[in-house]
Amino acid sequence: MKGKHFDTRRKKGKRIKNKEKEQKKKLGIFSKVVLTISILVFFSCLAIIGFWLYSNNELDRIEEELSYLVTEVPEGEEQEGSIKVNFEELKKINSDVIGWIYIKDTDINYPILQTDDNEYYLKKSINKTYSSCGSIFLDCKTKKDFSEKNTVIYGHNLKNQKMFADLAKVYNGEVGENIEVEIYTENNFKKYKIFTCYMEEPNLNVIQKNWNDEEKQEFIDNAIKKSKIDFNCDIDYGKNLLTLITCDSTGKERIIVHAM
Repeated sequence: MKGKHFDTRRKKGKRIKNKEKEQKKKLGIFSKVVLTISILVFFSCLAIIGFWLYSNNELDRIEEELSYLVTEVPEGEEQEGSIKVNFEELKKINSDVIGWIYIKDTDINYPILQTDDNEYYLKKSINKTYSSCGSIFLDCKTKKDFSEKNTVIYGHNLKNQKMFADLAKVYNGEVGENIEVEIYTENNFKKYKIFTCYMEEPNLNVIQKNWNDEEKQEFIDNAIKKSKIDFNCDIDYGKNLLTLITCDSTGKERIIVHAM
């Protein structure tokens, strides 16, 4: 009986040891999987940071390159607008350039590009190379001559305060209540005054342009009601609109600026 009892205990001990070995093996495999995932996440983060730094450095380089093609209008010289833009040289860099946007007292001073796909310049620079900073671009379904009832322009809200980041300053009242947006094209110059700025979830209503007179007036009135700032702008329902769109800091909502 004693031998049988001892044999039973020995078998039970072996089972416990085998179970412990199996658990250690599983734990080892799990640890290796966790380590592998951690390494992959680490290098993915490094890659993302690397792309971000590259894009920012590339944007700084491009801005320096473009600065020679944009000059301030000398005081006393008779010319519409605050700057001169060398479109001939810009077109040599990229034929998709259709204009230039400038807002005084902000860092918004960029070429406007357009292609037949609104996704393209979300991640492309004016040189058509990859850039997480993207470019300022005209909605693909909008006429290049800014002649429609509502012309829509997009740009990223970057943490380095580039592109359309300063629209957040407009929204927060840091640029004042009398803000002009200057648009330059090869053959034309247009000046708009901002009359409303608000934040809301993405929707297609803000990019509409085929209103009748009553619908357009209703749209403008509703946009003014939503505005965080009471802008110093006389409202003329017959004038064409310019709409600037960027993300908020979370990316969930959009900062919308309307000018006329």
